[in-house]
Amino acid sequence: MNMKLHFALLGALLLTGCQALQQDSDKNNLGSTVNVMSNYRSHATSALDRSESSHPYMWDRIADEMQLTMPNDPDVIAYRDWYIKHPKYLRTVTERAAPFLHLITEEIDKRQMPMELVLLPIVESAYNPNARSHGNAVGLWQFLSASGKRYGLKQDYWYDGRRDVVASTHAALDYLAQLNAYFDGDWLNAVAAYNAGEGRIQNAIKANRAQGKATDFFSLNLPRQTMEYVPRLMALADVIKNAKKYGIDLPKVPNRPSVRLIDTNGQIDLRTAAEQAGMSLPALKRLNPGFNRNTTSPQGPDHLLVPIGVADELELALADMAPQKRMRNDSEHVALAKNDNAAKSGSSVSISVHHKVKRGDTLWTIASSYGVSEKQLMQWNKLTKKKLKAGQVLLVNAPVSKASGKASKLSVAKAAKSRRYEVRRGDSLSSIAEKFQITINDLMRWNSLDHNRLKPGQTLTVRLNDSGV
Repeated sequence: MNMKLHFALLGALLLTGCQALQQDSDKNNLGSTVNVMSNYRSHATSALDRSESSHPYMWDRIADEMQLTMPNDPDVIAYRDWYIKHPKYLRTVTERAAPFLHLITEEIDKRQMPMELVLLPIVESAYNPNARSHGNAVGLWQFLSASGKRYGLKQDYWYDGRRDVVASTHAALDYLAQLNAYFDGDWLNAVAAYNAGEGRIQNAIKANRAQGKATDFFSLNLPRQTMEYVPRLMALADVIKNAKKYGIDLPKVPNRPSVRLIDTNGQIDLRTAAEQAGMSLPALKRLNPGFNRNTTSPQGPDHLLVPIGVADELELALADMAPQKRMRNDSEHVALAKNDNAAKSGSSVSISVHHKVKRGDTLWTIASSYGVSEKQLMQWNKLTKKKLKAGQVLLVNAPVSKASGKASKLSVAKAAKSRRYEVRRGDSLSSIAEKFQITINDLMRWNSLDHNRLKPGQTLTVRLNDSGV
């Protein structure tokens, strides 16, 4: 192996996530997933006796169920040699994958897809559910935000389905199945499209056809990253399938479920759930990296992935738990939960956040992202024209469901302690400031005011002090 390729391999393997080339517009061509969320809420299989008799360990079972033909390609051989020389990497990856390996294998088996796909999260994220690429692809399967939403993966202040192992696995396999159908059953082209987007692969196929060339993956002219992506997967498959031949002692992960998805019967504080399960909070969060806070979302999903040994008892305990014992009295969570409950009941709930304008932002893109109108944005910020400057700060009175996903944790916590005040006849900045025990300067800054004139009916944002005035 030449030194340039060796260092390229080493650098690629040490990345926590794949630098995905896939285009969201490409994914849209295939349509959206049906019933992903209902699938991901269902319980993971608890069939302890399935397959264990013939293959006591996961890697043996996976190797035996592989379907794809191993190509005799120089890049595949080079990557295979790297994996063989670095057995510690496979041990590290296996340790991360161990809680999830059986459930992902079962899902691939159920769909009758090639078992090589269980190795794709190694290429994508080294089986790290918290991996984030430089392009902001997230999770085991490295979904971008828009494509994640398109495939049913909810993302908000409380929860990011791209990091939810069960949810993202359903979404990724749905997408891969659609890609396989799109490329007439050619799995290598489907895997390449998962990385680069089906449009890019289809264009390469059309170019080869026009020149009378073969259209298999290794004959296509593709970006270097994609040309390395598929060989990495196939090299891993070769090493796992022929571990004894290559003198590799793979870690022995038992071929049986180690975790199960349970119903939480509504929002639950993860610390409370961990205590009921007899495990630490970090251990519970490692199994449930989709939850952004120390609590599940008030809007769901209402599930937790937990060790199978405590699943039944914990599910019953949570079902019988009194509402007042389910949540800790954290001010930030309580305030946001109240807002969310009000929103469910149809009340108009908003919080005020400050948005720093970035290069390329327009009034329309900012307003759309927060679920408000351009007109409102201009009124709140006393704008007379739509032109914005990078670095400019805008006040946004946004619905809590939109604002919480956009603002920093600090901004949301502060916003949870704010209120809206409608100016009445006779009000002045000084009288309002005195009423709420704040300064005139703060009141002007929070509302982007450059003068002290107020009009009856005008709405002001007031940041409340820590005493809750």
